[in-house]
Amino acid sequence: MLVSITYLPLLGLALTVLYLLSNRYQKGLWRIPGPWLRSLSTIPRMLAIYRTHSHKYDIELHRKYGKVVRVAPNILSVSDTAEINQLYGITTKFVKSGFYSLSEVFDEKGELMPDPFILKDKTVHTRMKRNAANAYSLNALVQMEPYVDEVTTHLLSILDRYAEAGQVCNIGDVAKNYAMDAITSITFGRNFNYLDKGDALRFYKTLDIFTDYMAIFGQIPWIHPYLLKNPCIAQWWVGEDSSQAEMIALSSSEIEKGRQRTAEDGPMTFLERLLLNQKSNPKSITDHEMLTHAWGNLAAGSDTTGTAIRSLIYYVLKHERVYKQLCEEVRAKLTLPVSFADANALPYLTACIKESMRMHPSVGLILGRTTPPGGATISGHYVPAGTEVGMNPYVLHYDPDVFPNPDTFRPERWLPAESSEDHLRQMNRSFFAFGHGAHTCSGRHISMLEITKLMPTLLLRYDLELVDGGKDYKFKNRWFTPQEGLLVTLTRRAETAAGSGRSRSG
Repeated sequence: MLVSITYLPLLGLALTVLYLLSNRYQKGLWRIPGPWLRSLSTIPRMLAIYRTHSHKYDIELHRKYGKVVRVAPNILSVSDTAEINQLYGITTKFVKSGFYSLSEVFDEKGELMPDPFILKDKTVHTRMKRNAANAYSLNALVQMEPYVDEVTTHLLSILDRYAEAGQVCNIGDVAKNYAMDAITSITFGRNFNYLDKGDALRFYKTLDIFTDYMAIFGQIPWIHPYLLKNPCIAQWWVGEDSSQAEMIALSSSEIEKGRQRTAEDGPMTFLERLLLNQKSNPKSITDHEMLTHAWGNLAAGSDTTGTAIRSLIYYVLKHERVYKQLCEEVRAKLTLPVSFADANALPYLTACIKESMRMHPSVGLILGRTTPPGGATISGHYVPAGTEVGMNPYVLHYDPDVFPNPDTFRPERWLPAESSEDHLRQMNRSFFAFGHGAHTCSGRHISMLEITKLMPTLLLRYDLELVDGGKDYKFKNRWFTPQEGLLVTLTRRAETAAGSGRSRSG
């Protein structure tokens, strides 16, 4: 017995080595290039994500190993744009990977909410998106523009106080709270007053907890039932730090209030359109699905839009030439209050928005898909069934073959005068800020409405300057890529300081 116990450590070591080698030499994967350690275990990838800059590693791995890289034993990162339709197209046979199962949300009764974000059933996914499509349409959102204008008016009153007092403003925090108030106004017809109270509802704190968890443990989704999916573990781990239950209950309450509103009360909200859909066809959308869409707007449409706004402000102010050119365009063509239709027609503004979202996508990990039964051929490599494959927006956006000098912020690359039609088509195909195909972000028009209106509004009303060149500005990548910092000074422009609220049209 003593001899056998003595050999236990050796046996354990032998089994560990055998396990690692079985990972390394999986059939169909062992020839795919990538770092040797990454093929042995998922731990190196999890550590890279934990350090919050895994997108930098992924970019370098692709520049070293090519279009398909084995970043973990059963995970492949792909950067070949020729494979976009196979992985993400409307008719794709690939389904969302187990990574997304970690974002499951349960309602107040403990029932799983049917979320298009994680649904693998294409029939249900298609039906849910189709029956909410009119509420997410650009035409519908333009009609909701007054809700955004109301939030913008309050935002300007806050920024005016900074300008009048000559105080430094953390416009990053302001933009983040603006995005929350705008999306709640569009969705419910009233906002949660984040501009005044900040994260009093703890929603952003909750989002940080769950995106951090999802980013790291989503690499090994089999462990989820033993962690936050287990109510006891979740209570111990998260406890009172999470306000998810309260926010879902609040969304549910707003739905009930929405049933009492009528179109005569003001512009039709996002929620009212869904209620109208349900009234015209009760089977088209359930109360549960309505709650999912409302919750989804908050979870996916607040922080990510705030990220896009902050990156636009940062990159424009960081580059004096761009700032001057954008100011010239905006101040010559627009007046306050800014309409989406007018702002959306400005080519240089549109180019700046797109370039800032290229430089800083709001999502920084692989958009994982699972290889279908029978496997698939990806960029010349046969990939067996059940393998997780996907594309990282950062890898695509920093591909020098598509975006020359990718580390340089150059809005002109998106203008027809600078790029050929073929090159513009190639760049647009690689632009993954809102995903691609059937799972393209439903709320992309909401985000663009807010961004396109806000930036020219700021430039019409103020002269802005980064404090210390934006040295305080930084971000972490844990699935979502929120920034910290972004201190600015604001000076009220003479054209608007008199209180007319309008800038001179030139």
